[in-house]
Amino acid sequence: MNVATRRAISERLRQERETFDHQKKQDNWWFSLKLTMGFVSILLLPSILFVAATILFHHREYPDAVVVSAGIAIFADTLGLLIGIWKIVLSPGASTKLAPLTEKVPFEELQSV
Repeated sequence: MNVATRRAISERLRQERETFDHQKKQDNWWFSLKLTMGFVSILLLPSILFVAATILFHHREYPDAVVVSAGIAIFADTLGLLIGIWKIVLSPGASTKLAPLTEKVPFEELQSV
């Protein structure tokens, strides 16, 4: 193998390594984002449900518009949060699988390098 071919192979391997490292960094960032969304939703949903349920249970103390808004808030927030969690966190197609970027090269070719 001549010097130009070795340089080309070396440059290609360097670029593939950088691409893989970039994908690995992005995958780590998405994992952190998904984990944060999960924890925030664990805290946010019960707090919204508590406030809205309190308004609904004591509906005589609040104007009708507030009571209706509390009922809509329970429905909309619960539905929106569940859909958001499913699409971003739990969806099977949402996560990417890290895989090698290099082509499979027969062992005999590697020995000749």
